[in-house]
Amino acid sequence: MLGLTLAACGGSDKEETIKKTVPATEVCGGLSPKAAQALEQVSETQRFEYRSYGTAETLKDLLHDPDLDGGGEQTDCVIEPDVADPDESPSKMTVLFEEVERLPLPQPEEVALARLPVGLRAYGDSGSAELWFACEVPGVGRPIVYARLVYGPRPREKSPKEANIRVLQDLSRRQALAMGCPDAGGIPSV
Repeated sequence: MLGLTLAACGGSDKEETIKKTVPATEVCGGLSPKAAQALEQVSETQRFEYRSYGTAETLKDLLHDPDLDGGGEQTDCVIEPDVADPDESPSKMTVLFEEVERLPLPQPEEVALARLPVGLRAYGDSGSAELWFACEVPGVGRPIVYARLVYGPRPREKSPKEANIRVLQDLSRRQALAMGCPDAGGIPSV
């Protein structure tokens, strides 16, 4: 009887870990079809693993927190392209939001960045995107929120500069709407 019980509880020594992947439209709480297409272009794959961290409420709580100098930084989600060879794809992509005191000076024209009139300002390069938007928060004022999409750049067939901005634009718009920003902080839908 004891032998039968031990055999039933044993299980396999080689348990397989099943990796849960999702299409680009389901990453970070959902991307619009155009933003999902941009993410697929950037990563050159169609399946992703991701971890979601923040919510608009916690970002609101970070704005003007007296214990934090100028607000805090919140990781919203981390995206990992599902590829057979990680060396052949961008590294994990991290989306961050934080409050900043002011909008930085514009980048010089000679800097090779994609620029889009999104929010207050948006830039994209080969391994990141940056976007700033202002949001009227009751009891707080009109803080400037700085959003970033960062990952390691690598050579690829098509420049990812504008696609990086499109992904961040969609995630930032959703964050602004969840925070209750009028006009989504000036971020148009993708």
